Amino acid sequence: MPIKINDLTLPKEKLEKEYQVVNVTRWQKDGEILGWSYECILPKLRYEKISVKVKSETPVITPEELTQQCLAMVTFANLVIAPWGRSNGQFVSYGLSATADAATLIPKKQGNTAQD
Repeated sequence: MPIKINDLTLPKEKLEKEYQVVNVTRWQKDGEILGWSYECILPKLRYEKISVKVKSETPVITPEELTQQCLAMVTFANLVIAPWGRSNGQFVSYGLSATADAATLIPKKQGNTAQD
């Protein structure tokens, strides 16, 4: 019996508790704005990137603020990461989709100074 991509799960220990955001964009489908997409890196998975979609009116950090700060960490409430796959003739594409109920910006720790 073949394994379906939907049967695969990502082990919990491979997930982060805090995620470094590298990009923030509007999440929209068919011209309708649904929320915000946070592109994050996953250090435990060789720095793979994943975009987490969150339904919200405003982002926890704007793209402009992210550019100014250079580093932003967030946590996600009820994060769900699921594999997807699609075949088109001989070509098969696959990836991970991620959604969360909410994103929370982690305040920068005080006392962080630039290294000389």
